[in-house]
Amino acid sequence: MKIALCHLEVSCGLQADNLKKIANAVEVAGKNGARLVITPETAVQGYYFHRIDEERKLEEQPASYLDELRRIVKEQNLSLFLGCGEYLADSGLHHNSCFVFAPDGSLQSRHRKIYGEKLGSEKWASPGDRVTTTNCDGLDIGVLVCADSWFDERPLSLKEQGARLLIDIAAWPETPETGNPLPTWQKVTRITGLPFILNNQTGKTKWMDMSIGESVAIQDETVICKYSGDEAVLILEFDVTNKKILSNGFEVHKL
Repeated sequence: MKIALCHLEVSCGLQADNLKKIANAVEVAGKNGARLVITPETAVQGYYFHRIDEERKLEEQPASYLDELRRIVKEQNLSLFLGCGEYLADSGLHHNSCFVFAPDGSLQSRHRKIYGEKLGSEKWASPGDRVTTTNCDGLDIGVLVCADSWFDERPLSLKEQGARLLIDIAAWPETPETGNPLPTWQKVTRITGLPFILNNQTGKTKWMDMSIGESVAIQDETVICKYSGDEAVLILEFDVTNKKILSNGFEVHKL
């Protein structure tokens, strides 16, 4: 299976601009053989949307503005892991979520970020209450959002549920406050024995420099693929049967 990571600058973009970037990246990924495509955390609205506009309201999902993206997913016959905020009318809560769209464009599953202090850039989001797996082309995948992978019990729970690969969508560069996140990601592979793929984002903002953020693929604590810098679609090959990363580095398609 070819897996594509959309390493994009979307943290401060207008939603319409972000959706165009995501759509273009998904098309590039699909045309280069990807069967599974990943985006960064809150790729649709932008990680800093609430700092930019505190009055911004989120919608119930999947909203109509995702229709074109879902059409491309269906056209390219792939699965999409999409970082997107959502509103739940029955609870009145907002969540920082990862949606998984199936190759027919339907919403197959979702994971709501558990970690969250409701401070700063994420004070709009309420935490989810569980981690779950989803199946893509016969592969059971555990889904995480950013700092969910900081807590050992979450990747371990996904392993217990039968996950054979862990995917994390993130806005997580090295910072003076939190240090280098790479050892945390390597630890995930050590405690679970599972390969781990993290899709980060890029771009400099007044709140955080994401241009140094790394998208990575890690197996047995070894960083197999690593990339930071300009916007790009990053492709790797994964052995579904043996749960093993086959590539020795990302195939990079600059955007």
